[in-house]
Formats: sequence, structure tokens, C-alpha cells
Amino acid sequence: MSNTLILNSSNTTNQVNIFQYNFLNGAFVVPDGSELCVSGITIPYSWFNVQQQYYNNTTFNITFTEAVTSTYNIVLPNGYYSVDTLNQFLQGFLVNQGLYLVDSTGQNVYYLSLVYNVSTYSVQFLSFAVPIALPAGFTNPAGLVFPAVASTPQLQILSTSNFGTIIGFATGFYPPAIQATNYSVLSTLVPQGSIVNSLIVRCNLVSNSVVSPTDILDSFQINTAFGSNLNYEPTFEKWVKIKSGRYSSFTITFQDQNLNSIPILDSNVLITLLLKIGKV
Repeated sequence: MSNTLILNSSNTTNQVNIFQYNFLNGAFVVPDGSELCVSGITIPYSWFNVQQQYYNNTTFNITFTEAVTSTYNIVLPNGYYSVDTLNQFLQGFLVNQGLYLVDSTGQNVYYLSLVYNVSTYSVQFLSFAVPIALPAGFTNPAGLVFPAVASTPQLQILSTSNFGTIIGFATGFYPPAIQATNYSVLSTLVPQGSIVNSLIVRCNLVSNSVVSPTDILDSFQINTAFGSNLNYEPTFEKWVKIKSGRYSSFTITFQDQNLNSIPILDSNVLITLLLKIGKV
């Protein structure tokens, strides 16, 4: 016979990825032979893939040549970004700086972009040479000052930031030097846009001698989009031995596949556990 334990948003702690269950009457005796397993977990997918505090991956530079060559430091607000939304943020930055033109159809023209290349499982960076004069049919609403020589903007991946891991580019300049012809390059590293691919569930009561760390209770994959609920229901009961003793509480901790803490924003979780009490 097993007992059902429920944790929800009322079980939050001062650490965003840890939930604490307090036993009734302040203490509970766990005899030898007791076991615990996950019955179900619902947790909002609410942790960012770009965050300065946890990942140090919010900054990169671009170099753009007008009458003079200027370097701009770009700082991404903490958030969840795909390659498309990274490119949209970059375009917004270019508009704010007046580094764009408008073509004959009224569409903004940007001289650098990031796109996801599905066929090569990579991110492609495109840099187009800024012309020396206004092209026919174009307008220049922001007053872009044209360079003396056609010049490609550069993307700079900084050694002090992990931004390059998101798009798969090593530290350096792309293109390596400003040039007069268009430039295109695919990422040479595997883009790590989804930093957290699965969740590991740890419980301080667990004594799982066949894994390290020994308090791993379960794990499950992320199989939904950011902003949706992750729903995990094991297809069978995976009982794990727990340590005997007298406890006033226990904790459930969520970590990523590499045992790193997860900056959970939404604590509206439902964690259902089954507790099988050993013979006293």
C-alpha cells in the first residue's frame, strides 16, 4: 500500500528550483524498506535560455561602417530566444541606431542577419556590404551615412560571454575583416539554443546507490514549447529506496541534464509522489 504526497506552489522555498514538503505534526518516521516514486509532475516551462546570472550569455558586438567604423555592444534582456527572435531583436537594434534603409516596396533593408539553416543543423550569419550611395528606388529615413568603400558589418563573439554557444559560433569576428563583398558563414559548433533538454528530479530522502549523486529520484524530457506546461506521467512505478529516519520535511529539486540549477520563473507546479512505507 502506498501513500500519496502532493507538492504545489505552496511548497516553494527561497530557491526557485527547490520545493519543500513539511510533514504533518512536524515529524514523520521512515522505517527501513520504504520507497518513493513519482506519480506525476506538471511544471510550467518557464526558464529562459538567455540569462546573465545563470548562463552569462547576453552580450555580443557588431561593427558597422558608415563615414567611420563603430562598434556597438548589444545586451540581450533575459528571455527565451529562438534564432528568429534573436534576429528580430538585432533588427530592432539596427532600426534604433538608424542602420537600415527602406527598399522600393517599403520593406526595411538590414545589412546583417541570423537565420536557422535546417538542412545543416546550424545557424547562418549573413553580412551584406553597405553601399557607398543610396540604391535606386531606396529611401534613407534614418539618415544612414554611407561609407567611402562598400563595407560588410561584423559580428563579434566575445570571449567574456557565452552568447556564441547559443548560435554555434566560437570567439572571434565574422567576417574576420571588413570586406567589400557579401559574406555568409555557417556555425562551426552545434548551436545550443535549448540549454535545458531534460529535467532531473532529486529528493533528499532518496538513497539510490546505483547513480551519482545518490539522491536522484527520476528524470524526464522536455517535450513541449516554452510557455506551456510540461506534463510527466511515468508509464510504470519506478520505486526508489529512501533513507530510514525521522524527518520533519523533505525537498524536491529540479536540475537540468548536467545537474545545473534551473531558473524557474513560474512555481505553479503539481508534483505527485507515492510513498511506500516499509515494515516497522
